[in-house]
Amino acid sequence: MFSVKTKKIIAVVCLFVFVLSFVACTVVEDKVVASLGKYEKREFYTSGGFQDFTDYAKYYYTSANIAENKYLKRIRETDLETINIHLDDFEGWIEVIKKNDALREVVVNYDFDRTIIDTEDYYYIDSLGYTENDGHISFVRYNIYLFDTQTQVLYYFHNNI
Repeated sequence: MFSVKTKKIIAVVCLFVFVLSFVACTVVEDKVVASLGKYEKREFYTSGGFQDFTDYAKYYYTSANIAENKYLKRIRETDLETINIHLDDFEGWIEVIKKNDALREVVVNYDFDRTIIDTEDYYYIDSLGYTENDGHISFVRYNIYLFDTQTQVLYYFHNNI
C-alpha cells in the first residue's frame, strides 16, 4: 500500500506535528517576571479574548533579585504621576468589565491598594498610547509591573484594546 519511504515521511511528519503541539502549549516566559528569579506563588486573573484583554497578577517572592535589575527601576516621587495615570486607566477598564459582568475573575480578584506604593518600591512600564487634542492620554496597550519591597510581591497589570 505505502512504500517504506512514504511510511518514513509520514512518521517524521507525525512526529513533527506531535512535538509542535507541545511547543505551542508552553507559556511564553515573561522577561520582567523571570528577571526577579523564581517566585513561590502566582495569582493570575484575566478577562477578554484574543486582542482585547485585561490581566491582573501577583507574584510572591521570598528572595527577589532586585539589585541591578535591568527592567525594574526604583520609584521616585516624579514617577508617581505616570504610574497613577496608567493605574487610573487600568481601574477604569476593571469598572467597564464589572458593568458587563461583575463575576469576571479579574473583577472579583482585583485587590490592588495604591497606598502600598512608595519610593522603596520598583516599577517598569511598557506602554503604547497617544495624547488626544484635549490633552487626554489614550492607551492602546500597556504592561505595568510594580514590585513592593516590603511584601516581596510583584504586581502585574496588562490591558490591550
